[in-house]
Amino acid sequence: MEAEEDVQSVLTQETHELADILGYQDDAVLSKLYKMMDSRARERLVRAASHRERILEMLGYFSTADPAMCRQFLQMVCMHCDMPMRLESRLMSVTGSVTKVIENSSHTLVDESIAFQGWCVKRPRIDHVENYKAAVRRFLLQRWERVMQGVVKEVRLEEAWVSLRHRTHVIPRDRADGALSPSELPQGDEEGTVEDRVTVHSLLGSEAQVTLLLGQAGSGKTLLMHCLGQKWTQDASPSFHLLILLEFRQLNLVARPLSLKELLFRFFLPPEGGEEECTAVLDFILENPEKICLIFDGYDEFHTKITHSGKLSSSFDPLCPLPMAELISGLCSRRILPGCTLLITCRPRDVTDLESSVDCIGELLGFNQRSVKEYAEQYFQDKGLNLKEKAVSHLLANHHLLTMCYLPALCHICCVCLDHIFSSGGSELLPQLPNTLTQVYLQILCAFLSRCPGSSTPLLQSHRAEVTLLGRLAMRGLEGSKIVFLSEEVPPDLVDFATKAGLLSQVDLTHEDGSKGQGYTFMHLTMQEFLGALHIMTSEDITEAQLRKKFNLKTRWTMKSNPKTVFTDSLHLYVCGLAAPACFSYLLQLVQGVGAVAWVKKRLALVRKLLRSLAMSTNLTGPKVVELCHCVQETQDAQLAREMVGSRPCFELRNITLNPVDLDALAFVVSSAGVGIGLDFGACSMELECLDILPSCQHIDFLIFRSRKYDDRFADKLSCILPRLPTLKRFDLSNNSLGNKGLKKLLDLLPQLNNIQEINIFLYSSYINRNVYELAQNWLLHLSSPYHMLLPLVSFSLVDCAVQGHHLVSLQTVFQRCVLLQELDLSYNSIGRVGAEFLCSVLPSLASLRKLSLETKETSEDVVLLLAEGLLQAKSIESLNKNSCILVFNHLASDTTILMLCPLSPSLSLCYGWTPAGALELVRGLGRCLSLEGISLDSVQLDEESTVCLAQGLHAMTSLKRLNLNNKVTMVTGSPWVGATLVLLASLEGLRGMEELELEGMRISDNGVEELIKHLPTWTGLRKISLSGNCISQARTINPNIACAAKMGQVLPTLTHFRVLDLSENEIGTKGSVSISKALISMKYLTKIHLTSIGTSELAGLADSLAHCVCAEDVSFAWNDCGDDVAVKLAEVLPQCQKLRRLDLESNSISTIGAEALARSLQSCPSVEVIRLWRNFISTSDAQKLRQREKRLNFSST
Repeated sequence: MEAEEDVQSVLTQETHELADILGYQDDAVLSKLYKMMDSRARERLVRAASHRERILEMLGYFSTADPAMCRQFLQMVCMHCDMPMRLESRLMSVTGSVTKVIENSSHTLVDESIAFQGWCVKRPRIDHVENYKAAVRRFLLQRWERVMQGVVKEVRLEEAWVSLRHRTHVIPRDRADGALSPSELPQGDEEGTVEDRVTVHSLLGSEAQVTLLLGQAGSGKTLLMHCLGQKWTQDASPSFHLLILLEFRQLNLVARPLSLKELLFRFFLPPEGGEEECTAVLDFILENPEKICLIFDGYDEFHTKITHSGKLSSSFDPLCPLPMAELISGLCSRRILPGCTLLITCRPRDVTDLESSVDCIGELLGFNQRSVKEYAEQYFQDKGLNLKEKAVSHLLANHHLLTMCYLPALCHICCVCLDHIFSSGGSELLPQLPNTLTQVYLQILCAFLSRCPGSSTPLLQSHRAEVTLLGRLAMRGLEGSKIVFLSEEVPPDLVDFATKAGLLSQVDLTHEDGSKGQGYTFMHLTMQEFLGALHIMTSEDITEAQLRKKFNLKTRWTMKSNPKTVFTDSLHLYVCGLAAPACFSYLLQLVQGVGAVAWVKKRLALVRKLLRSLAMSTNLTGPKVVELCHCVQETQDAQLAREMVGSRPCFELRNITLNPVDLDALAFVVSSAGVGIGLDFGACSMELECLDILPSCQHIDFLIFRSRKYDDRFADKLSCILPRLPTLKRFDLSNNSLGNKGLKKLLDLLPQLNNIQEINIFLYSSYINRNVYELAQNWLLHLSSPYHMLLPLVSFSLVDCAVQGHHLVSLQTVFQRCVLLQELDLSYNSIGRVGAEFLCSVLPSLASLRKLSLETKETSEDVVLLLAEGLLQAKSIESLNKNSCILVFNHLASDTTILMLCPLSPSLSLCYGWTPAGALELVRGLGRCLSLEGISLDSVQLDEESTVCLAQGLHAMTSLKRLNLNNKVTMVTGSPWVGATLVLLASLEGLRGMEELELEGMRISDNGVEELIKHLPTWTGLRKISLSGNCISQARTINPNIACAAKMGQVLPTLTHFRVLDLSENEIGTKGSVSISKALISMKYLTKIHLTSIGTSELAGLADSLAHCVCAEDVSFAWNDCGDDVAVKLAEVLPQCQKLRRLDLESNSISTIGAEALARSLQSCPSVEVIRLWRNFISTSDAQKLRQREKRLNFSST
């Protein structure tokens, strides 16, 4: 009965694919199939609206017909139609052999001899595939049993979580035409983020065909891949007819090229049925790639990089040998087995050459506290109740050990360590638990050595010879990028000792000629690294020069141009850990001879010296800062921590993934230093467990969490943590994805933060409703309670929050208590007359106010005048003047109002709104404000008399530091006066305090440039100069302008405080750009360099000079028609610009080649936030692919 039900259900399941196939058949075939239906059913076909509906009607008929008739129908379909072998195999496996002829009222349905003949042709091939599938099931189960030996906890794929760091939109596999339906098209910002969490098992069920699974050493990648294979044998992934699991550690033994056939059947599982079965299975794989799942485990162990897909030949022969790298690359690029599912595992830092070829990148998430407890309880299950309770309770209570246990392999190692410590304690007193990862491994090593016969204390000393040999073997493997050692490479005595101790494990190998052999690996890669570090710290064969060479910080950002380095993730950590005082006695057990104590002390001092030089460096990227924190924690040296914190006011850890172990290391450094510091986690991805560690970071002055990755769930967790940070003064959660719920949660707890001085929660409007003000007001009302007599706020902003006058009045009590308030920003609100009157009344109580921003939406000049008069009458007017109240007026202020307020402020901005009649009066008024430090006059209209008057006034303002004369000065008639700029520039002579000068769009003549250059050497404190949109040009008078550019290139490097250079929209040409590029080499403190539209596309020299501008944050080479050579050069130097945030390359001639180079370079540039590539020679499809791979590339304004 079950067989009869199977054939109908299979037809139902395959209906849509069969409909597609039958839709391409000729009428003769369909006519034969239609005649198998009864006459009434055929009549219904005539009424069907379309060809496809008739086919679906027929398939529906047979899916409910007699099972024998259904089998007859499927046999006919298989005989007359070409179809994928996977489908054909399935249909024929359920139809079986038909021995009788079924007739309807008009004819015989099937000729038995024809059916039997077709069956005989196809059955052997199906049998071979099914036989191989059964063999693969047995093989994977055997491997699973071997892998599970010694595994403590049951592996549950549904509890192994993956954080999707990068997910692209891929073409669904069931769409033959490759087109996306409207519902499948990307909508807005639907790109995957790090916070997309899925299980490992679901990766094989997703639409992604090529998946890269990242995980630290010890995260369980290999175990989980074998578990996937075991689950497949239980039909957990029925869509895959075959699952093939290969390991790079095995493939590394192959030096010669391999064909696809050799790769699959020599290094996975040879078919038992000989060449005939081999051919049938290979044909099935080639014809049905969508039913094949390939898993490659351990790409980080691969000796070489994959070949770029562009270098592969277009044709592919499965019998033709290819280099291993090219074979893997062909699978990734879908040139080989297009449509198959490919899953590759790798450590995070070795994936640069893979990321461009995959659909989905995910990172394995480690254990959480519940998982650690479950694992520990399972480990100690048979160790006795007393030991179990003692070990588990101390593990969970020891914060440092607990955070280490979030990595599954370290969890096992910590359990072994505690087992050894408590079992050999010998007393009821609690033994000293290890404080660092290195100390844990020392205990582990001792635990393994204690298993060997003849062991005595001290253990390292009693087995000194064996440990020395193991260290040498481990180091040789690390230097040769080797994790598997052939049997002839390890002395038999050492094999016997190390396998009994559990330090080495035996593995089965397949050599490239197909012969079988045996090899050995260390119990785990981390143990190999630890023994290698022990060799470095105890072997006299390792000189100080060699130690220096081997000691370097690892980064989580890998440069494409770097050679592939493997097996050294933790070597430097263990070297640092062995330099800790607690490890000194262990090292002495392994160093022999006279002077051993002095030799060990000298080696430890060298490691600390190397660390100290790194701790004092201020040019480390975020990943290297984290790595340095781990090193300092391993040494347990508080002085090193103080030096590291003292050299930087803030730890900038942007755009990287952080785990609890990272936060634990950070907490050690910050707490040991004992001084205040800021932590900037901008765009970092972290699990919520990381926040639990923040309270152990004592002395945090400010926290920054700027990223749209942080949502209400994050805010809810953070609200439990912030009250436990007693020194927190500033908190920034801007550019986030908070909703009202998350924002309210944070604002509600702020009254508990007694030292908070500034909070920034700037919100994306798409995530927040317009009741932001109400939430902020409720918070301020909380603060105005009797429990908060004086509020510590120094900055308060309600920009564009729909604040009205009565809202301000309701906050009167709050403002009166903000005696420390220094900055108040109420811009872009409509406070009206009521608000203006209130503001004037409350200002006298704000004695510390130094900055007041009142850019308003007011349309009434009366309100602006009221504010001005109120400010003049306020009793605090003198203190406002002393504290630099900055006043900004746009469009609305009358000439009278401005002149009234000029004495109040050292900085005045007058943008537009100039009336010709009042121009002279304004200029004369400015002449009386001799204490002004900053003036901004945009788009002004002056006559000749006003210009001369302004020049005289400027010359008298000896305190002037900032001058903005943007946009050309025009006569009242609207025509430019060329001499005006020269007159104004001449008036600046003698103003030695100038710091910022903006002369944009002023049409400066050659004489004007000469005048400006004459003043530059006297402005020793100059920080910024902007000359964009002027007439500095080679086209008009070549020699003078070349001279101008050359002189500017000579003068600018002498200005040691110079930070901002903007020469955009000046035709300085190629020779001018050469002069500027030479100048940039000496201007290492520049933060902003804008060279947009400078009249030359030859900017490679300028790009190269950026390598010297290590402080650059904002660079623009837009609108210069530069090509891929410039993009490639930029890609080379970007990793050296460790503070760069923005690069503008709009409107150039950069193609996909240049964009690809920039995308690869970004893997080594964590600080970069965006590279603008608008209006370049990059197709929409290529732009989408690049954008999916690297979201910091921006190809359009939408």
